[in-house]
Amino acid sequence: MTARRKPMSATKMIKAISKTRLLLAAMVVMALLLPATAHAAAPGITGPTFNLTAQAAYISQPDGAMIYSWGYGCRVGFAPTGFLPSAITTGTCPTMQIPGPTLIVTEGQTVTVRLTNNLPNPAGNTSILFPGFQ
Repeated sequence: MTARRKPMSATKMIKAISKTRLLLAAMVVMALLLPATAHAAAPGITGPTFNLTAQAAYISQPDGAMIYSWGYGCRVGFAPTGFLPSAITTGTCPTMQIPGPTLIVTEGQTVTVRLTNNLPNPAGNTSILFPGFQ
């Protein structure tokens, strides 16, 4: 013998829906009150001394194509002690990247940047632009 349930009355249905909505609203409020744990970071190399090189290399594109380009990176065989790895560089200071590496320094420090020009002779001279400085 199976037990049969009585159909829920309209009043009980409305109360159940109201309780569900109230529970959902309480959960949303609790989620908003929890502290957000977001972290921001700029992958780059820390200073105050940087030994960079300008050189040619092939860089891969999202479609798998390789493009010959000129860019900036760390001198071959030199990885700064404060290098912060990123997904692109896989934990080693790249010898060439576009744009060049982000230089992370502490305000008030004297910064030294040494640039070695390893570009092909037809490229001529090269220079570095430090945005944000006058």
